Amino acid sequence: MKRWIDGWMTGLLLLVMAGAADAVDVERGLEGLIRAAGLGETAVGVYVVDLDDDQVLASINADEPMVPASNMKLLTTAAAMDLLGAEFVFRTELGLLSPDAAANLGQPGIGPNATNDKPALYIHGDGDPAFGDPVLLEQHDMVVDDLLNQWLDAIVKTGITDFDAIYIDDRVFDRRFAHPTWPADDLNEPWCAQIAGINFYRNTLDVSPIPTRSGEAPRIELFPTSPFLQTSNLATTGKKDSFWTQRKPGTNVLTFRGSVKHRPAAPWRVTLHDPPTYFATLLQHKLAERGVKVGDVRRVSDDAAVPETEPLHVVQTTLPLVIARTNQDSQNMFAEALFKRIGRSVTGGPGSWESGSAAMRIFLREAIGPQASIARVADGSGLSRDNRVTARMLVDLLKRMHANPDTAEPFRNSLAFGGTDAEGQYHGAGKFWTRERRFKGLPPDHWAFGKSGYIRGVSTLSGYLVVPRAEGDQRTDPHVIAFSFLFNDYKPPLYNHHLKKLQDKMVRFIGTSATEPARLGG
Repeated sequence: MKRWIDGWMTGLLLLVMAGAADAVDVERGLEGLIRAAGLGETAVGVYVVDLDDDQVLASINADEPMVPASNMKLLTTAAAMDLLGAEFVFRTELGLLSPDAAANLGQPGIGPNATNDKPALYIHGDGDPAFGDPVLLEQHDMVVDDLLNQWLDAIVKTGITDFDAIYIDDRVFDRRFAHPTWPADDLNEPWCAQIAGINFYRNTLDVSPIPTRSGEAPRIELFPTSPFLQTSNLATTGKKDSFWTQRKPGTNVLTFRGSVKHRPAAPWRVTLHDPPTYFATLLQHKLAERGVKVGDVRRVSDDAAVPETEPLHVVQTTLPLVIARTNQDSQNMFAEALFKRIGRSVTGGPGSWESGSAAMRIFLREAIGPQASIARVADGSGLSRDNRVTARMLVDLLKRMHANPDTAEPFRNSLAFGGTDAEGQYHGAGKFWTRERRFKGLPPDHWAFGKSGYIRGVSTLSGYLVVPRAEGDQRTDPHVIAFSFLFNDYKPPLYNHHLKKLQDKMVRFIGTSATEPARLGG
């Protein structure tokens, strides 16, 4: 399978010129599909370009600024590749501090104050969203406890059993953990996980309710195991499953509510507040289990110099891994960490939504020209409804990434894809596309690579369509078309699944138009 995909990826970079589809026919065909879908007052933006000869195949309200939802991640990941560089590596470091080195670092402790005459531990964050990510750990045959044990073993090997404190240095980002325009009712949900200079385990907690006797409270299992958290179990074992977890705003105080009939197939996930403090406190607790005392968890003062430490352990994550997780699995927290990290890279100050927006505007001006001035950039994931881009912007960005041999293959490889090979076997990658077998209906050897997006009233899809070309019986290099479909303000009885079906039809129509015998001279 990998060899087959690599072959296609190589072929994508070796495009040759061929006759273009009739642009009028493609545009009319897409307009017909949109009319037939009965979208009512839904706002529509469409732009389709044949990348072989740079011919516009369809342009429908292509310059209308619209809410992109998760298509915003295309801009964020492209900007990260450009501004951070393909060789960029996130580093989360654990170090040992002498008492003198720690003397000028700290703010008042989060726990009971301790003296400053003992060695201390120091955690330096780089904003890595993948630190402790269970999906990427599994790819390396690890689980999160393996990562924690590496850190614990490194500390135990120092032979020190009494530390003054764990110092958190999360100054790479500001400490506004959630965007002010994200929906307030969703801030406990995993797609609204907080963003910090030190992230851990997707900045969420797994909650598994286990039913007991009818009418009694269920047993609650938390992972990572966190007995230091304040919890209240008001749930009951009952005749239905309506369990949920409430987190008090600005805290990690959890209340379990509702009814539990069955043990869930997968844990519920709830967001954690202040992920750096949570991780340091978890480490403090795990060390206590090994007989190592840590007096406090403290933040490094904002004006303190980075201290000299004795390195104990470092976790590194490459940028391509983060970008692929961002795009294929639509990980909002990953996108926002990239967004703040480009802000840090460009301004030199703590990464923030403001500095990330400034960095994005700089990138877009260089990447797509003057049209970038009408973009509105609020966040990096597309959760905010304040973002505005056009279908033309997205396609021009895709065209730019495709034209650059340094970015074409890694950027395309980061996207979800779906399609059917010549033998009729479906292949796909990406959390949502494989689960839904997206684009299973494409003709043989047609492949869609891209990013879907959804928030209430918004459904989007942008990416590349790769189709085969033949001269007689000889297969030649594949043909690549970039497209963007933006649908805003749809209302019931229309729902996202209706728009996704329409998007799939539109991609199939473009693919069929691109391979008609008349058009290829076959």
